[in-house]
Amino acid sequence: MKNWEIALTGTWPAAAVLGLGVLAAALSYVFYRRKKRSLPARVFRLLSILRILGIVLVTLFLLKPVIRYSHTQKEDTQAVVLIDVSESMSIQDATGGRSRLEAALNLLREEPHQVLRELARTQKVRLFAFGPYAAEVRPDAALQATQSATAIGEALKEAVSRVGESSLSGVVLLSDGVNTTGEDPLKIARFLGVPVYGVAVGGRVAERGKFVDIGIASTPHNLEFIVNNKATLAVRLSNYGLPHFAAEERLLDLALTKGDQALARQSVQFPRQDGTQEVKVEFTPKQVGIHKLTLSLPKLPGEVIEENNTRNFTVRVTDPKIRTLIVEGVPREEYRFLRRVLESDPNVELTSMVKLRRDRFYLQGVDRGVDLTRGLPSRKEDFQKFDVVIVGDIARDEFTEGQIRGLKDFVAEGGGLLSIGGYHAYGPGDWAASALADVLPVRMGGKLDGHVEETFAPRLTAAGREHPVFEGCTDFFAEGSQRALLSGANRVTGGKPGATVLAVHPTERVGAEPLPIVVIQRFGGGQVLSLTADTTWKWKFQLEARGLDSPYYRFWRQSVRWLAGRKSESPEGKEFVTAWPTKVEYKFGENVVLEAQVRGRDKEPFDNATVKAQVHYPAPIQKENSRGGKYTEEAAGVEFQHMPLSLGQYQATFQPPVDGIYRAVVSASDGQGVLGQAEFEFVVGEATTEFDRVDADEFALRAISSETGGQFHTLATAGRIPQELEKRRRSITYHEDLNPWKAPGPFYLAFLTCVALEWIVRKKFALS
Repeated sequence: MKNWEIALTGTWPAAAVLGLGVLAAALSYVFYRRKKRSLPARVFRLLSILRILGIVLVTLFLLKPVIRYSHTQKEDTQAVVLIDVSESMSIQDATGGRSRLEAALNLLREEPHQVLRELARTQKVRLFAFGPYAAEVRPDAALQATQSATAIGEALKEAVSRVGESSLSGVVLLSDGVNTTGEDPLKIARFLGVPVYGVAVGGRVAERGKFVDIGIASTPHNLEFIVNNKATLAVRLSNYGLPHFAAEERLLDLALTKGDQALARQSVQFPRQDGTQEVKVEFTPKQVGIHKLTLSLPKLPGEVIEENNTRNFTVRVTDPKIRTLIVEGVPREEYRFLRRVLESDPNVELTSMVKLRRDRFYLQGVDRGVDLTRGLPSRKEDFQKFDVVIVGDIARDEFTEGQIRGLKDFVAEGGGLLSIGGYHAYGPGDWAASALADVLPVRMGGKLDGHVEETFAPRLTAAGREHPVFEGCTDFFAEGSQRALLSGANRVTGGKPGATVLAVHPTERVGAEPLPIVVIQRFGGGQVLSLTADTTWKWKFQLEARGLDSPYYRFWRQSVRWLAGRKSESPEGKEFVTAWPTKVEYKFGENVVLEAQVRGRDKEPFDNATVKAQVHYPAPIQKENSRGGKYTEEAAGVEFQHMPLSLGQYQATFQPPVDGIYRAVVSASDGQGVLGQAEFEFVVGEATTEFDRVDADEFALRAISSETGGQFHTLATAGRIPQELEKRRRSITYHEDLNPWKAPGPFYLAFLTCVALEWIVRKKFALS
């Protein structure tokens, strides 16, 4: 739209100037009229015109009129279109049997709506495809629903960041609305600053009548199993619409496979009623490492969605080969049963020393080529042949001061120590006056500490119920339970500050606190566990004799594994660098925590190393015409920081950019060069499933649209979006002035010309 107008820019009042101008012109005419008879008519007209023209010029100069030109146009903007390409968009529940993605692309590219073309008529359009992350693609790119997760919030944030909030007229979001990973999209929408037009793609499958579906609803995450040990998977299965199926049709096999290899098969009887059930699948892993496993169910006749019949997940299988040394003062029942449980564990290499008489010990189990004639290693470096040392009912004076200092250093440098109660343990064994008193998590008085002789059932603390040592055992120690009974315990004077008490005596007290039974603490780089009782063998003998389950094996195996938890799982490279992720599996968007243990050239924990990692991961190829399934490998550098109060311990945090399997190569160096390196893998985002919820979430898309000031649409109404975005574009008015007074030279020339001509004519005709 264009407009013209004249504006007066002079500082004098316009009415007054015009009035004076008219008056001056009238007086001028009257003055010359008296001389009209003495002048030729043409001279009279010339003088009158020159005088009036001069007055007009002066009037214009005082008024300073300008010509103002204005025009209005729409601002230049961009529109972002976000299209979901996650696996759930492959569900074929759109009109004509098309998939959700096909329906969305039809809306954007085909008649009658051609939303991309209509948007491009008035503004620039940028198309992004997203799953767990967003990537810009060409408008004609071939898109496939292959991404393993949906991160709507992250996609909104990334697209707006790439384009710029100030130039955006809006974001068109085509999705089924089911967010499976990343930050809450509604929370991100609140601070987005751009209107979002949500378009719901897909329907509510269960409302279509005669809907039949079975699926794997969930599997546990961050699974760790021990090689050659029986592993149990707890799987939740869902079923819907099976009342018309016969019992034999509802009896299906749940298969566990690794690639083409069958690992286990479990028959499952599905009920007629809709709902979920938990099924346990047992198998024995045979290979160490990180493995992708698959659970699958067969497809039922008439089943609409078969994608949730298969579920992939990741497990970590370890073979720690925990090198354990038991040193016992008497061949008591606790020692014999403990030896049996550890020898039965294929992942423990057990060496046990039991005292026969003064200065003589008997070796059982693995001979590691270490001098153990006095029970414990005689040389400090020989302690490194073990991961865990268990000290039983034996007094301090059975060992030399060098052995006790070596044991203390062993723990400080990353070893595990477990002390068991007895008549020659803790205070009665004179350990309170030894260097080991600094290591143990309990305080001791002295030789007269004594014992609690009555039978009791230990009570777990809140920390104990959550600790890995008692995982899966908490039912045995429930309040009032009399199953896990112990016959007495050593009296200690309490737990140390900084130690964690996992179990206590139900009635005996030390001052105001219950008598501790199981106490743990970290000492330097190692872990320490003190058990003040000495009759856990009864958990096995007495409970199994009554046909009851026992916590005995689980408690001892988990205790030894926890004590050795910071040791390397493979012997290679252990002397200098060991490294690990704190979890097997991380959610997309979650920080990955990496840890490393470094030894110097003297094989001692080294706190001044430079520790770095190269983290390799699969990244999408960033080409405009490339999307689903095309990857390249990229790497990111990560630097570790030394962990305070820990010997040779380092930690780093890494923000994963995509989902997939990551491979980290950790190296440590000192001033002389590289000390060594370690390599491991972890998984990001693989646990996410796109078929836990198959119904489109219109409510989520409505909420995002409302929160941002946009509009919610279905596929039927989305054709109106280009017009709605056009209305949001702002109109901008531009003004231009034609102002002759910026350069008044022509005015002065005209005015002087009029005055000069009038003066010449007046002189010629002798006028005063």
